[in-house]
Amino acid sequence: MEPSYDELRLEIERALDASFDRAVERLPDAAPLIDELRRVTRAGGKRLRPAFCYWGHRAAGGAHGGAIVRASASLELLHTFAIVHDDIMDGSDHRRGHPTVNAAHGTSVALLTGDLALVLADEELMTSGFEPDALQRAFAAYSRMRQEVVAGQFLELRMMARAEVTEPEARRIAVLKSGRYSIQEPLLVGALLAGGSSEVVDGLGRAGDLLGEAFQVADDLLGTFGNASATGKPVDSDIRSGKRNVLYAKTLERLSGAERAVFVSSWGGGDVLSASEVDRLRGFVESSGARAATEALLSELARAARSELDRLPLEADARAALADLASRAVERQF
Repeated sequence: MEPSYDELRLEIERALDASFDRAVERLPDAAPLIDELRRVTRAGGKRLRPAFCYWGHRAAGGAHGGAIVRASASLELLHTFAIVHDDIMDGSDHRRGHPTVNAAHGTSVALLTGDLALVLADEELMTSGFEPDALQRAFAAYSRMRQEVVAGQFLELRMMARAEVTEPEARRIAVLKSGRYSIQEPLLVGALLAGGSSEVVDGLGRAGDLLGEAFQVADDLLGTFGNASATGKPVDSDIRSGKRNVLYAKTLERLSGAERAVFVSSWGGGDVLSASEVDRLRGFVESSGARAATEALLSELARAARSELDRLPLEADARAALADLASRAVERQF
């Protein structure tokens, strides 16, 4: 019987706990940092990246087993590295409804905690139990994924210094910073570990590229219009920090005159912004039509991704699981 989403998630979490236990045994001096990683991962998370890796493997003909579970878990460790460092750069105090590492222990400890997550991710993948040739195939996608997320973060930092941001620029950041490392590359890592055919690997890559961007667009919508109790983080943080995302770019191109000037000067105003000022900026996004246009883009990307998946010669269980994951990635309440 194939694992359900919840059953697979439980297996991934057991693999993460085992990884942390091994790390503490090897390096007890780093136990406080490892405990922080355990705290962050246990605080929540959908485990979408490991799930896409697992089902990319199964879609490419791979079998269920401890090796693919451990390899998939490595991507949750990589994600933990990314979010710990992202929280430092954004100055975020809460993640998944709990204090961020930097809020709890300061920037220096948070940097080291994120660095350790990255190192443990590499080790978990490379010691997962696959043959060397399979690991070599997958490592190209895994390495590219790590580089892309850094490049995306760098592009976002550079863009934050600019008021004028085009939609293509914002979409490029979305793809590099989150889309590829969240969905496309996990799919490819799993498929390459299985030694999948070029037809399946290439098709998963195309679907994952579209679905990954859709995932980040959905995240941008949640970051401005979501429910804080559901997301586990404030829904005004993107506005206060001045995210140059698709919502911002689409709003910018639709506003003019005094409204545009207020929007540009206030977006990214940080804690100086009052709640009513945040609501006004959110209102600009809505009244300009940018929210509706962004939701339409999300639907278009998700539809195109599903069309790519439908074309692939997949077993019924893999097809159903990937369709379910696609829905979980993009169909969230705003």
